[in-house]
Amino acid sequence: MASSAGFQLAAGRIPGELIASSVATADSSNFTTTEVVVMTVTAPLVTGRTYSIWAGPTFHSTVDGDVVFAQLREDDVSGNGLDRTDDYIRVTTSTIDRTLLFSMFTATATGNKTFVVTGDRVIGSGNCRLEASTNRPAYMLVRYESG
Repeated sequence: MASSAGFQLAAGRIPGELIASSVATADSSNFTTTEVVVMTVTAPLVTGRTYSIWAGPTFHSTVDGDVVFAQLREDDVSGNGLDRTDDYIRVTTSTIDRTLLFSMFTATATGNKTFVVTGDRVIGSGNCRLEASTNRPAYMLVRYESG
């Protein structure tokens, strides 16, 4: 445990406390109809504690009107789905449409746990990708909530 002015500090004691984060500052590789991981975060969890997982990806396609199915999952592309959304991609405008993925998660084991955002194109014909840059990053956050 870290010490500060004589007090013992431990992560995951204050509701809303940030436990882990990941920031994407560059576009992902292109994807089409195969689901792929475009973002990941790993957090140190404690059995029985509840955490909130937040992700804010933005997707882009080379073809107007494509639809991306974005999911928040445990572990990897085949992990348990925690949240999902169909994100209509508008590429004829400079407007950025960020998708919000959110889930509450109660840890069943103590240790590092990975969460991912995946994407796959479900309608259309373009090459899709997570779109991010240093002035428009995409975030994944894990916060302690209770327990």
